[in-house]
Amino acid sequence: MGILDGKVAIVTGGAGGVGSAVTTLFVEEGARVAVFDVKDEGPADAALYVRVDIADEKAVARAVAQVTMALDLPDVLVNAAAIAGTGAPTHEATADDFDHVFAINVKGTFLCTKYVIAGLLNAGRPGSIVNVSSTYGVVGNADIPLYHGSKAAVRLLSKCDAVTYADRGIRSNAIILGSTRTDMTVAAMQASPEGAAYVQNLINAHPIKRQAEPVEIARVIAFLASDQASFVTGADIAVDGGYTAQ
Repeated sequence: MGILDGKVAIVTGGAGGVGSAVTTLFVEEGARVAVFDVKDEGPADAALYVRVDIADEKAVARAVAQVTMALDLPDVLVNAAAIAGTGAPTHEATADDFDHVFAINVKGTFLCTKYVIAGLLNAGRPGSIVNVSSTYGVVGNADIPLYHGSKAAVRLLSKCDAVTYADRGIRSNAIILGSTRTDMTVAAMQASPEGAAYVQNLINAHPIKRQAEPVEIARVIAFLASDQASFVTGADIAVDGGYTAQ
């Protein structure tokens, strides 16, 4: 038996690097997984793929209802969908830049959480929310400031939900993600004037001196999603190779 046996999970951004690793591990651990993403196709091991813009409230409400009809009430939600957005500093970034990053990273997390928690409350069932934040939601830096701000917001939403719903058996935790070997990192490297040195500089900033593999992140998320973490809520779990320990 896996640690997620009998669970129905939604993974947003489940067609991406971290999200697809979470999906695969969750399936191996016994969960039925619904993936939310905007790509044309989702991972083959998902029980259900829903192409949905998570910044669209009506679309999210329909998508969560679709999961409930097809699989059962979702009792695990992993909010992994995110974009890096512009690297422009505050005085050069536009309001549209801000809206774009916060719509996916913050509003999308909020909306998916809202509709999953509403279902759990109506059914009187416990559940687990795991939000993927970032070291960039803990420390400041001169690059991608809007991303930093959005990931800090995700951390605090996690804590507020943890306090609000703890007595209803709904847990909420955040993963503080370090640099991970995904397509997002490659895209950031290609957009950076540093080129290949961008990734090496990221690696050098982590005491462990390498990037994480997506499955290393997925293992911690699976633990938080499972009943093994039944007394863990409101936590920031740093999976960052020592980055924020410095």
